[in-house]
Amino acid sequence: MVRYEDEDERERISWREIDRRKDRPYATRETPKAREGSRRSDWLKRHYRKEVDKLFMGKKGTKKHQKALDDIDRYQGTDRFEAAVKAYLDQYGLPEDWNTLSLLLDYSDSEKVLEALAAMKNLYETRSPVEKQGFKAKVDILAMTAADRDLRAFAEDMLKTL
Repeated sequence: MVRYEDEDERERISWREIDRRKDRPYATRETPKAREGSRRSDWLKRHYRKEVDKLFMGKKGTKKHQKALDDIDRYQGTDRFEAAVKAYLDQYGLPEDWNTLSLLLDYSDSEKVLEALAAMKNLYETRSPVEKQGFKAKVDILAMTAADRDLRAFAEDMLKTL
């Protein structure tokens, strides 16, 4: 037990604060230091999980992968788009996220566009109504304008099933 020479050295709380603390459930009666430790603990858990996820993602969990994805997005509609997509596909294969897959629908390689369409069809039901509508419009355009017959036929069949 700590004894204070002078009572002013002790940190005193008001009677109002004492009553307020009594009214709270026991589980919520924690000190500010305990709350701070809890926040730090939560941050550590999130940080740890993020690092573990990166580990299991393999090459797709690296900063190089994120840069390659950003390059596809940044170069869409420019001369460098084709090279950025080719570099990504050679290094990492087909992307798994909806937004990047939708960008690949503008790629010149019909085979890769077919793969992207098939992957997007599997993700279709989980998307929002706006994304579904945009996807249908894109598939409709591909069905009308694609130079490759297989791609046109696949897009037409897909429109019937959506």
